[in-house]
Amino acid sequence: MSPPKLIAQALDPRHSVVVEACAGSGKTWLLVSRILRLLLDGASPGEVLAITYTRKAAREIEARLSDWLRLLAIGSDNDVRDFLLQRALKPEEIDAAMPRARGLYERVLSAQPSLTVSTFHGWFARLVQGAPLSSDLAGFVLHESGVRLKDEVWQLFATSCGRRNDAATASLLWLLQHVGAEATRKLLFNLSERRAEWHAYAGEGGAAPVRALAGLRECLGVGEAPAAIDNLLADELFMRKLHEYAEILRRSDVEGDQQLAARLEEVSRAADNPARFSRITSALLTREGTPRQRKSAKKDQERFGAAAARFAELHARLGERVLATLAARREEQAYELNAHVFIAGAAWMEALEQYKRERRLMDFTDLEWHVSRMLADEPRAAFLQARLDARYRHILLDEFQDTNPLQWQILLAWLAAYGAQDAVRPRVFVVGDPKQSIYRFRRAEPRVFDCAAAFLQAEYGAHRLANDTTRRNAPRLIEVVNQIFAETPQFPHFRPHCSLNESLPGRVELLPLCVREAAEAPPAHLRNPLATPQAVAEDGRRRQEAALLAARIAETVGRWAVVDRDSGCTRPARYGDIMVLTRRRGILPEYERALRAAGIPYLSVGRGGLLRTLEAADLTALLRCLVTTADDLALAHALRSPLLGAGDEDLLQLAGRGEPNWWQRLQGSAGEGSASSVLARAAHLLAGWREAAALLPVHDLLDRIYHEGDLVVRYRAAVPAALWPGVAANLEAFIALALRLDAGRYPSLPRFLDELARLGEAGGEEAPDEGTIQAAEAGDRVRILTIHGAKGLEAPIVWLIDAHNTHQPPDAWSLLLDWPPESAQPSHLSVLGRKDECGARRTALVEAEAAFAAREEFNLLYVALTRAQQFFFASGIASGHSSMKSSFWDRIDAALAALGSGEGVHGDTPSTVEAASKAMHPAAPLPQSIACSPAGIRREAASPGKTYGARLHAALDWLSSAGDAGRPPQGIPAADWPALRAAARAILDAPQLSGFFDPSCHLRAFNEAEFALPGGVVGRIDRLVEMPEAYWVLDYKSGRPEAALLERYRLQLENYRSAVAMLFPGKPVRCGMVFSDGELLEI
Repeated sequence: MSPPKLIAQALDPRHSVVVEACAGSGKTWLLVSRILRLLLDGASPGEVLAITYTRKAAREIEARLSDWLRLLAIGSDNDVRDFLLQRALKPEEIDAAMPRARGLYERVLSAQPSLTVSTFHGWFARLVQGAPLSSDLAGFVLHESGVRLKDEVWQLFATSCGRRNDAATASLLWLLQHVGAEATRKLLFNLSERRAEWHAYAGEGGAAPVRALAGLRECLGVGEAPAAIDNLLADELFMRKLHEYAEILRRSDVEGDQQLAARLEEVSRAADNPARFSRITSALLTREGTPRQRKSAKKDQERFGAAAARFAELHARLGERVLATLAARREEQAYELNAHVFIAGAAWMEALEQYKRERRLMDFTDLEWHVSRMLADEPRAAFLQARLDARYRHILLDEFQDTNPLQWQILLAWLAAYGAQDAVRPRVFVVGDPKQSIYRFRRAEPRVFDCAAAFLQAEYGAHRLANDTTRRNAPRLIEVVNQIFAETPQFPHFRPHCSLNESLPGRVELLPLCVREAAEAPPAHLRNPLATPQAVAEDGRRRQEAALLAARIAETVGRWAVVDRDSGCTRPARYGDIMVLTRRRGILPEYERALRAAGIPYLSVGRGGLLRTLEAADLTALLRCLVTTADDLALAHALRSPLLGAGDEDLLQLAGRGEPNWWQRLQGSAGEGSASSVLARAAHLLAGWREAAALLPVHDLLDRIYHEGDLVVRYRAAVPAALWPGVAANLEAFIALALRLDAGRYPSLPRFLDELARLGEAGGEEAPDEGTIQAAEAGDRVRILTIHGAKGLEAPIVWLIDAHNTHQPPDAWSLLLDWPPESAQPSHLSVLGRKDECGARRTALVEAEAAFAAREEFNLLYVALTRAQQFFFASGIASGHSSMKSSFWDRIDAALAALGSGEGVHGDTPSTVEAASKAMHPAAPLPQSIACSPAGIRREAASPGKTYGARLHAALDWLSSAGDAGRPPQGIPAADWPALRAAARAILDAPQLSGFFDPSCHLRAFNEAEFALPGGVVGRIDRLVEMPEAYWVLDYKSGRPEAALLERYRLQLENYRSAVAMLFPGKPVRCGMVFSDGELLEI
């Protein structure tokens, strides 16, 4: 179907529509356009309900709708006509629609009730808030049940169980004894994460475990008590055959046969049935649990004579019977584990619910379940249905592939209540893409999309449309996407995509895997362990990949041409055009280090990393030395931080003193007057802060430290400009953390430090995140995201790192859930224990779950590839072991090979920004003789002003070339460095000068650029910068020149301008003087 025809059908307000749209096809555009068409068709804003997956997406829908309504209100007639034509209004209808379109903005803004754009959970929260009083849902506060809340309830639950002697306590003790504390906690926590599915499967109340276990017994084919071994040993025929088998073995003169016969004869003397069964299995089976293989029938004939055939028959039948008993025993063990998990888990979930109920707390899972209960209860369902009928006539559902079965059942309960001729039946618009369903860990079920589409087609007469035309991706990239997924069994109904941007250049590049360097051969002689440390071979593969990433980004920025999405014009690539994707956050530190070392600005997705940053470590060390003055290491750390600014010479001075600890040495040297100015300042500040620490809350103490220590200014002077926004955000996040912990008023400083230590060891969601860099401050930076976090985003250049990784941690002690989307409740729910105790009766369910996981793996690759507008890179490290699974790198490699692309590259060679610099003027011929000027004229000694100016020039050169801000360049005394560094930073960080020092804003730059022209003219330019539109000659001035000097400088810059124009023709040359306050005076 052509795009115009598809848009016309999708936006027709008379029909319900289901659209399956590929990545980059404009799903949000389509949904917001549908809202506009509904409003133009006369729908009241309050009758429209739009639901999407995230709050960010909801805000984007609202913002786009507001922008479009403003355009309709104040745009020109021609603009409005074009706008309406794009949204499938017929030309003859536009004149009549114009007045309505002009008034929509005011109508929507003043509507009561207003148009609703929300997430599922936001909408559910509204329904719960309006629930009848009899539901006991009034006054609840939405609160995410995080690890900390569960930890607190877990302690209360364990204490409560210790005081009781009931079934839940017995089951909890059994779990602790048989699977351990960590596995027990994981099992019960996993069950509580799926408590909505648990309630849907087993119901509520004390009988829920009984109902769940009844279904599980039927699935596993077991009884309430284990009976497999008892039934086997109670079988008289089996025991007679076993006795006969042992008697035949006795006839053999082989020692091994005699030992097996002895074991069987001991069966009757064993203490209990499990011990008897153990002896039988050891005689009939190997240690691996397989039937013992007889070496040859001929030898058995020699040993057993006429009984050989009977022996072979008994050996096979007895072995089969024992194997069947073992299989049944595994099912019984699985049932036993599940029984204890269900009984203890039900009590655990009740304790969790009671805790939240007492505090009137509710999380997202609670919202879903309570709304589901209301729609399942007839009196409440009638009340809720009446409210929904009175309000909504149009329902729009975005990103529907991320819906979970319970959310669909809630919608289904609402939509199925209408009759075919019901006048108030709403019209439904659904858009999504099952290929982009990557949130199964959040209970998303992509099969719901097809189920909902079938229901809406059958009951609502919905039109089902497919949009496989992308507006985002270049054709060359789409060719790779089609090659990968058209040949994939997990995508049986994949439809080839096409791109609207036929002229957009694109490229997919697969970089060689980084391999481990060969270890050096061990020395021939023995190593003396007391004198020579053992050489440890370091795995540098990850570092190689990180270095490759940084190097290629540096090569790309400012050189490769990308097409600007807004203007359609070609421009040089910037850092902000690059998105780095990963599946795992844990590997990111190595890549971040490489980017920092290369001076590449970036925004990272790392979570829980605030306390691992250098600035947080500095502040933590400072607080520790205020609490414990004997902590020499903490004091040395604090002194060396940018806040106090001590150098190596200062620390050596303290190390050489004789007082017992460094605090006393610092205060002693300051009291004697022998301390440097840096140490004297530190001693004064630390003494005052130590006194304040005993009186002030932690937040107020930090506020004083920030203010009195001039912390922000000092850190800004010490940190490269590219990293400063992140450091500033972390400094704010640290002081906010102090306010957040225990409301900021209760804890003492020691308690705060204890909490920091605990959070530093905690993982996942509990550890505090790094500060958020605001969009206005983010500037031009490489974005580092997980594939999940990049959903809905795009970039001209995308790089997938760690693309060859296939390792997935084993998902032990997990929940096995099967909820067919067409069913009102799950068909199966159980837990999986150790692999050898799972049994075979659930194999089909386990394999189905593995198939869903494999499909999601391909979905992740699809999402990663389709984030790129033009260029896609993939890199990885060579695995140290073989794997049966194909990595993303392998799949891309196979696709490129099938497309006939050599050397891991498919697509267009990226065009580079045309260098304005031409070949330099040919060198002038050297004259036959050179007249030498007289020597011996001594220069005058430099004045203090000239010396300062020269050093400021050196500081600017050093810092603008990514030099180490912590130490001065050669020629600048260490004592003068802090002041010169701050002065240089004032120039480098001036907003109006950022384009001259930010590598992403210019093509190239040179410090102290010397030149010589054929006529003998020589000169040195402080900084020469090539911008896309012109060359800039910058001359640094430490002070404001007088008028006479200014005229001389003007003449000097004019000479520079002429020289640069001769050397680099083709672009205009602009000149300016840069003063110490950051002002630019163009000449």
